[in-house]
Amino acid sequence: MKYRWKFLMVIALSAVIFAVVIMTMPSWKGMVQTFLGKKGERPKKVKPIKESFRQVKILPVDRLSVRRHIVTNLHKALKQGDFTRAAFLNSLLAQEAFQHAYRFLKAWEKMRDPETGLVPRDPPPGKAYWNPKDAAADLFPFLLLACQYLDKTNERLWLNALANERKICGPMPCTISFQPTKVIEEKLNLVIFGASEFAKDGLLPLIERSGRGPWFVRLEEIAQAIIEASPVNTKKGKIPSSNCEVNGNMLQVLSRLYWATQKDEYLQMAEQIAEAYLFDILPNNQFLPAMYWNFDKGEPVRSRLRFRDHGSEIIPGLVELYVLEKTQGRSQAALYREPLKKMLDLILVVGRTKDGLWYNDVDVKTHKPLGTAVIDTWGYILNAYLMFDIAVGTSIYREEIKRTMRAVATYKSFPWEGTSPDGYADSIESMLYLLAMVDILEGHQWVDDEIEVMFHMHSQSSFTEKYYLDGNSIRTSLLYAMYKTQGAMIEPWREDLYLGAAYDKKKKELYVHLSVENQWKGVLKLDLPRHRMILNLPFEYPRLNATPEWFVVEPQKTYLVVNLNTGKKSSHLGQSLANGLVITMDAKESPLCLKISEK
Repeated sequence: MKYRWKFLMVIALSAVIFAVVIMTMPSWKGMVQTFLGKKGERPKKVKPIKESFRQVKILPVDRLSVRRHIVTNLHKALKQGDFTRAAFLNSLLAQEAFQHAYRFLKAWEKMRDPETGLVPRDPPPGKAYWNPKDAAADLFPFLLLACQYLDKTNERLWLNALANERKICGPMPCTISFQPTKVIEEKLNLVIFGASEFAKDGLLPLIERSGRGPWFVRLEEIAQAIIEASPVNTKKGKIPSSNCEVNGNMLQVLSRLYWATQKDEYLQMAEQIAEAYLFDILPNNQFLPAMYWNFDKGEPVRSRLRFRDHGSEIIPGLVELYVLEKTQGRSQAALYREPLKKMLDLILVVGRTKDGLWYNDVDVKTHKPLGTAVIDTWGYILNAYLMFDIAVGTSIYREEIKRTMRAVATYKSFPWEGTSPDGYADSIESMLYLLAMVDILEGHQWVDDEIEVMFHMHSQSSFTEKYYLDGNSIRTSLLYAMYKTQGAMIEPWREDLYLGAAYDKKKKELYVHLSVENQWKGVLKLDLPRHRMILNLPFEYPRLNATPEWFVVEPQKTYLVVNLNTGKKSSHLGQSLANGLVITMDAKESPLCLKISEK
């Protein structure tokens, strides 16, 4: 498998590139480093940080690139059933994504406030402050996750920052200015808004991936603080806000906390929020949510509904609570179903393009879109439809979900958010959530191809957005990398280490590729059914801020591991594979190819 003598010095024609793709790992190293950057280093010519990300051009649809040929040959290998080669090609794509996340991590480490360890919403020369709705919600959690994946020895830096945030703010999150450290006072509605964002977008991703660490304790504390401070009176009791984003955030947080803890106060507040919408707002607003609702007058503050993020959270939030009620056989499920389904059915025909994408905003009264821009967070809404189908055991919405996914797959080099990578980060995230449960070939091809556009926006600097939205690029880079490894991880990660995997669904076999340039000793870890083991969920369903489960091992089941290099076979409990297979290897023993299946 080691064809070093076949290394091609020049790549001039696409046909030659295709031939090179077929070769094995050693032949690839020079080419791989051209699009990864040698050992994760920045390109030699780095644009100054002051240059705006908006100056970056979107890659053209008809581009020619080494990466595109890697992707083409990956899908050819999968079609031919060559899973060993597919795993190898996925190792290149996974390492590219990990290195993008690693660059962000190292750049933002330098931006931390020296006194608190917290990261600012904006790096210098912007005003240095930490805030719950941006820095805490969209940036901090993905820096911590990147550190846990790629730089475990420095995890304490970020855990100390989380502890300092709690020490400074108390139970309810707050905005903190730096040098000197000072709490900035805000109105209660803004405090609750920021806290709900930190809870849903900041702490849920950490729990979903890393389990019940200090971030779980912090989430419970914040949820309790919001419940106690809830100021808005409704017929069903007080709720956190009149804003659908806050209430949608809390429905998602409270539903998952109830599954995890079985604490009644979480379910009680979730039901109060849901019933305010299902029995009060929806019947009096054409069965559509309202951005803001005046509970005293029983009417919307304005006739506008936002389908993009910062507006649509209420849709999956209501369905996620319904999943809980239905699964647990609670009487509320029957009461919730009719108004919930009316809302879902109406949203399928209001404010959508012909191919199924939603416009950013619509007028509730006329159902006409307020502008021509379409949302990049389309998957957040489709998650709700798939959740509903799973909960009731039907496929009512399955074809519509597939139709929209296929439509999105035709949007190539599309300016989701202009030239901001945030639009690509959210749209690719949307597709990954759904692909884990709805296997659409066009969706897989689209993700593999279009993430190159997002990565291109990163390539000139370790910063892209130059502020807190870098966190979304880190998030999607990590989600994509885990998709390419099928959830497998290596510890310790290193920049010269390539891990990829491919799954044969027919034979239910996982093929793993691991190669190194220098001697390495560590562990290869497989994923577990985290939905059940962390949150006590009865089954997996698509949900915002989760890390999709691709290939998981059941702790008490036995698995056969075959070393395809030597033919050696060994049996392991799933928990042992999750704890990690100890591996020692150097370049001479590289690559290591494994096949794993349940016995």
